[in-house]
Amino acid sequence: MNEYHLIGQFPKPGEGEYVPVTFIEFKRKSVGWSPELKRSVYIENGEDSSKLKRIREVNVMIAINHLSGNVSSIELTDEEKQRFDEVYGMFLKTGGQLMYTRKKIGSRMVSCFEVHSVDREATDVPEKTLLSERI
Repeated sequence: MNEYHLIGQFPKPGEGEYVPVTFIEFKRKSVGWSPELKRSVYIENGEDSSKLKRIREVNVMIAINHLSGNVSSIELTDEEKQRFDEVYGMFLKTGGQLMYTRKKIGSRMVSCFEVHSVDREATDVPEKTLLSERI
């Protein structure tokens, strides 16, 4: 199975797929649809946006994608960012691993975040024994 959709700069997990991430920062950016390029493009300061359609402001989350080991960008609406802030607050209190996924709500895919607990395996903790028992 091609997993590029999980490790590219803009990961797009399907339902039931999770991408472990580490949050770095948020940036507010303008984005518009380019009919020529047939994709969304970011509008930098002073750039001509007259050829773009559906111009909007988005929250761009910069995060480390642990599947690729590289920095990824995740675009979030204001509502998705608000839900992320709630989950991130819980993550800061309880620890664990922050996971990015998307869920289908109606006809749209919505970005979601969850905190998964990290279980330490028995090999991580040294076994307690007396030195006299080891000899």
